[in-house]
Amino acid sequence: MSVGRQFKRIGEIAVALGLWKLVFWLFSKPKRILIFFGILFIIIFLISSLLNNKGDKFYVNTNELELLDKPFGKTIKTLKMNDSLIYIKEMSDNWMQVAVDIDTFYFKDNFYYNENEQGYTYKIEKTPFTKWKALQGHQIEINHPNGFLETGDYMLKNGDKIEVLDYLEDKKLLRFTTEDSYKSSNISVEYVKINWSKVLKKYPSLQ
Repeated sequence: MSVGRQFKRIGEIAVALGLWKLVFWLFSKPKRILIFFGILFIIIFLISSLLNNKGDKFYVNTNELELLDKPFGKTIKTLKMNDSLIYIKEMSDNWMQVAVDIDTFYFKDNFYYNENEQGYTYKIEKTPFTKWKALQGHQIEINHPNGFLETGDYMLKNGDKIEVLDYLEDKKLLRFTTEDSYKSSNISVEYVKINWSKVLKKYPSLQ
């Protein structure tokens, strides 16, 4: 056995012994067991609270959203882009239960897929729909003041087409990919040329 493997083996044994000592120390006194499970319960509760969207305010992220009186029912109300609603719960088969004012409504599928876009786009989200979100799936051009953009894996020149994957709102960056690469990179919104007429044609509510 090589020296490297011997050290690796010794390290694995030391880690195993340390874990066993920790287990024996933890369960040697009932008080420690209660403290351990108390901390574990708090962690699980906090995680579930963070993942629970019930009662949160959402915005319509598509041109229109038809709301039904019940699953498979009739359309009672139609919301426009960026109208707000309150999330109640997700039901079976992707049905969503939401509230507008004091009334409860339903709609099918909280996301949709467009063959010209990358992946799923949610019909309702916690943030309003913006022109930058609308760029998802669209091709735009590099327009860097240096005449080129270095991504780390490849070099792009002004005029090259890139496809927008999503918009990183907190950093004002567009995440994109190219036809020649499966890896994504980021670019500032200041360094691209965008054909907004094509985007606004699809989402006229943004005008």
